[in-house]
Amino acid sequence: MASYTVDAKHLCDLPTEILLQILGYLDVSDLLATSRTSHLLRALSLAPILHHLRLRRTRAILPPMLTSPSRPSLADLIRRSIFMTNTTVVSRKLARSLVSIRLSRRLAARPSAEVLVERCVLPRECLPGASGMVAPALVARKRAVERERVKDGLRRWVGSVFRGEVQTREEGVRRWEERVGVGRVWRMRRFWERMSGSVGTAGGSDLRRG
Repeated sequence: MASYTVDAKHLCDLPTEILLQILGYLDVSDLLATSRTSHLLRALSLAPILHHLRLRRTRAILPPMLTSPSRPSLADLIRRSIFMTNTTVVSRKLARSLVSIRLSRRLAARPSAEVLVERCVLPRECLPGASGMVAPALVARKRAVERERVKDGLRRWVGSVFRGEVQTREEGVRRWEERVGVGRVWRMRRFWERMSGSVGTAGGSDLRRG
């Protein structure tokens, strides 16, 4: 058999026959993902000869798998809900019918919108006869925005009152310090007054000596 080498740096550089053999071993999900990578691989993934090769390979590997001792039994398949018998199908349909009947009865017995409004479950804007009927979600959103606005107003008011009280308190403290003479400015003033008085006294004594 003649052998030849293929100088390929990319997967798409391989011959079409080799690419078909590679794609034939992929599962359906992997084949779908590969077909999205390039136009060439997409065209090969849709080629009928590729699916013919996949069917031939499946016919070759399926019989040994069916006769394998590791194959799960019918009881295991039924227990795992992989294989459903007629009894299982009928029981599931009956269960769905019972759920539907219970749901329809509960929906018919549910309170009306007027009763829910009276119980403060729904806002009055959600009544069908009200002008400009609004969905409950929109009403809840509107009320949340209104609450945030009220909170912002209260925060501004509390902040202004607090700042006013702080300013009033600071003004009272400043006046008290000025009156008592313990303020920083008054301390500096008294210091310089004492210094100027001492300097004047020293100058007068020098003049007397002269």
